[in-house]
Amino acid sequence: MPILVNHLLKDKNDHITPEGKQEADAFLSWLRKNGQEHQGRVSIILSGSVGLEPLLEQAGLSAQANIFSAFDLKPWNEYTAASCLEELSDTYHIVLPLNVRQSMCSKLRCCIPHHVQMFFDKIHLHLKREDRKKASSEDVDWVYQHEMLSVRGQMDLQHYEGRLKTILGKTGYPIALEILTYTAVHDYLDDETVHLYEKYFTIQDDVGAPSIEDVLHVLHHDGYLERQPDGTNRFVSGLLEDWWRNRYGGNFKSTIEPRQ
Repeated sequence: MPILVNHLLKDKNDHITPEGKQEADAFLSWLRKNGQEHQGRVSIILSGSVGLEPLLEQAGLSAQANIFSAFDLKPWNEYTAASCLEELSDTYHIVLPLNVRQSMCSKLRCCIPHHVQMFFDKIHLHLKREDRKKASSEDVDWVYQHEMLSVRGQMDLQHYEGRLKTILGKTGYPIALEILTYTAVHDYLDDETVHLYEKYFTIQDDVGAPSIEDVLHVLHHDGYLERQPDGTNRFVSGLLEDWWRNRYGGNFKSTIEPRQ
């Protein structure tokens, strides 16, 4: 659904156009009208890999979705994730001791079901190659570093980049890339750094580029970053943070840091 609305709103340069906004407004108005007319008899469920709310806010069409209530699919807690790993290990006739399951959850930090299952698949395949049935903490470390974060693991995580390109477009994606890479390399993003980025990207004056505030809103809404009690922004997922750092952090030089 958000992908469809995004295609309606934006032209080939990823700019929201008056015509696109009119088409999206007409579609959402039709959806809203039918939702109201058939309320109690028909349930309309909208889903997507990117958030609808930030997109509608960009276009000034938030009111068209106010008949819908957001349902946030939370990640599993550690107990649920560890229980799933235990069930999977029993099914595939391998042994994952409690400390191994806890180590897997700790590395993921945010136990998204797909990531839990992906980690198990790679552990299972590793044990088959080793002709063993029981995993150790050393196996967890090796598989995480050489499988989850390797080039082979990139296909499973590259959609996180694609989502940002879809929702933020050609002008907004480089801003998100800079912010996420800075956060991955430095472990956090504080308000002072956000202010420096605001000054830098305002000076660039790139036509159609979203503001830092809008980009951060998307990164928070779609689960990339989370604001901490101390006011800093940090990655929600340990896996995504480590993968992002490996992919972009090697020769990273922030645009707001002095050049040598």
